[in-house]
Amino acid sequence: MGWLKRMFAALLALAVLTVGVWPSMARIWLWPTALWLPRGETVAMPWSRWIPVALKLNQGPEVVIRHAAHLDFVGLDDGHYQLDVKLFGWIPWRSLPVTVQNPLRVVPGGESVGIVARTEGLIVTDTLPVLTGRQAADPALAAGISRGDVIVAANGHRALTIRQFTTFVQKAGHDHRPLRITVQTRYAVKQVDLRPVWSPHEKRWAVGLKLQDRTSGVGTLSFYNPRTLQYFALGHSMTDGLSRRPVSVSGHILGADIVGIVPATAHTPGQKVGILAGTQNIAGTVSDNNAFGITGNLSHPPIWGPQHPLPLAMPDQVHSGPAEIITVLSGQTPEAYSIDILKTVPQYAPHIKGILFRVTDPRLISRTGGVVQGMSGSPIIQDQRVVGAVTHVILSRPTLGYGCYAYWMVLTHQESSALAS
Repeated sequence: MGWLKRMFAALLALAVLTVGVWPSMARIWLWPTALWLPRGETVAMPWSRWIPVALKLNQGPEVVIRHAAHLDFVGLDDGHYQLDVKLFGWIPWRSLPVTVQNPLRVVPGGESVGIVARTEGLIVTDTLPVLTGRQAADPALAAGISRGDVIVAANGHRALTIRQFTTFVQKAGHDHRPLRITVQTRYAVKQVDLRPVWSPHEKRWAVGLKLQDRTSGVGTLSFYNPRTLQYFALGHSMTDGLSRRPVSVSGHILGADIVGIVPATAHTPGQKVGILAGTQNIAGTVSDNNAFGITGNLSHPPIWGPQHPLPLAMPDQVHSGPAEIITVLSGQTPEAYSIDILKTVPQYAPHIKGILFRVTDPRLISRTGGVVQGMSGSPIIQDQRVVGAVTHVILSRPTLGYGCYAYWMVLTHQESSALAS
């Protein structure tokens, strides 16, 4: 029976160790895939007191650290570095690209923008049977295509328009052969054969797909770099509207004139009512769409709105207390409105809900009831820093909303640009 007691003791010790180590281990996996450090600023990364770590920067000496709950990195000299991290001092775990540069100063936005973009692929908005006489065929169903899928190529041709796809369908039907298409589903990218059928009613070959190759909307400019005119907007991704997945887009932005407000009430979202207003105030390209919104380059600085750059805050510089959001309620001129930041979530990797805030400005509450659709992307200012952007409203209490950290908006775009290059 002695061996049973020893086994029980070992299992008990392992359980105690797991309970003690697991929360800190889980924090370690939150490390980002790259690190951007403004010169002179400090970023604290989570670690575990239970795990020794060896750090080596470029070709420098290896440093072993023990009993550390977090690791503080300070940006001293501008440049690009490679940080090699080893668990327990010897197990290779992560090679982290680190960029140190001047603290980024950005001009807050708040301007309403109209977004007109072409999707990089054809979004399937519906599938329907095709009448072939007395019977009906369903080519889309037979090929395994569903609503929300995105057709990214046909017969090897990418960057499709609906007109091009229709031409491919007619040729495939005329040649009595299937159309080979590449489809991006929620979970995978696959190739399928789509077989056109003749529709006597339409007098052409058909595949039973309703498609969309453009998307548009109204949002808010968050901030822009005054040197490069690169902007960041929305605070959340543009999606296909069906599966809510982000879609690859390219296009342009222009000014939007806010002509009305539908106030929010409990469980009923409000919204800004806007119309496209031309390029006098806002004009630019759309080059990227990720979890934190769209980016691109402005053709010129906005005429109406903030003009002076402010430092971009690190996530750990944001705190509970008074702040402001900048947004447009009428016309094209942004104004600042007071909020209270109720909670900030410590984050070591990008997430769109990092700031919980409450609208306190009576002017904003009386006009909108709180946070409304079209306000997404409105910059959040605290301590004369750009700290974040509005992303969501809490429907049951529309004076409460969420924001993301502005730092993640910049870093996520840098990572996606590096992957694309």
